[in-house]
Amino acid sequence: YQFSASCIEQYWRSWSGSLAGTRVINCFQLFPPSVVANEAIELGYYIDQTLLQLFKAYGLGAGISEWMAKDAVQREREGYLRASTIVTHSRWAAQSVIRDYGIAAEKVYVVVPGANLDVVAYRDWSNARSPMATDTAGALRLVFVGKDALRKGLDRLIRALRMARASGANCQLRVIGCSPERLEPALRNVDGVEWLGFIDKQHQPRAYLDAVADNDVGCLLSHAEAGGMCLREFHALGLAVIGPDVGGSPDHVVAEAAHLVRPEASDEHIAALLLRLSNDREGVQRMREISWARRHEVSWATAVSELAGLLN
Repeated sequence: YQFSASCIEQYWRSWSGSLAGTRVINCFQLFPPSVVANEAIELGYYIDQTLLQLFKAYGLGAGISEWMAKDAVQREREGYLRASTIVTHSRWAAQSVIRDYGIAAEKVYVVVPGANLDVVAYRDWSNARSPMATDTAGALRLVFVGKDALRKGLDRLIRALRMARASGANCQLRVIGCSPERLEPALRNVDGVEWLGFIDKQHQPRAYLDAVADNDVGCLLSHAEAGGMCLREFHALGLAVIGPDVGGSPDHVVAEAAHLVRPEASDEHIAALLLRLSNDREGVQRMREISWARRHEVSWATAVSELAGLLN
């Protein structure tokens, strides 16, 4: 229902009558047909992915009718054709807008979003803290942040951690955002895994910052990912990154401070990477230093400045 024209019209009902003469930037892929038809309104977009990518890569298309999916994509295309500017979170999404929807490349741009961290809490935290050095004697500290344990690859990360530790890797994993019950029983009580559960970033911003930043490597091993906001957060907090080489994620990492892993990579491949990082603490520390030095590049202040430059 959320992709239907009637639903979108209802969402916009209280605003659409007062938008003439304005520019509207939509962070969703669909405008109501009445707004698309009103040429007195200038349309723009800032999206993480197209509906075709959402339906295919995330498998969401299996949950809606074929007719509804086709209708939504057609209305999406009409909005893009009418828009003056389409900004996407990644080159992956931009390529879909151009290739799959037939939109002129001249009006499609890429601005990677910033880390979703409380601005005041992050400023106070970063002003009071220098990047923590990697402990060469203790365990290599990994952290995973996410609610969707399976799509984001927590299961394969825990299996790889278990294999790496069996091969001599001195590493441990902190899990934030989901509970052990999200995984099969064999992965719920693995040595070296700490479960912190959900931390509300809005009401506990400093607790979240400390829980993530008190690690060496931020990990995300998604099978499908439009971007991966936690990747931006990891870099903002001065962590090295293991990220997914899929979708828009490669644009969300600082390349010199990250290792990318393909969705089809085996558990053994990921375990070998963990073992290698565990044995190369100086390399991990260099990656952390790069993240810290470039932390301003992954902020919303930088993203908003780029967006303003494009839109103005």
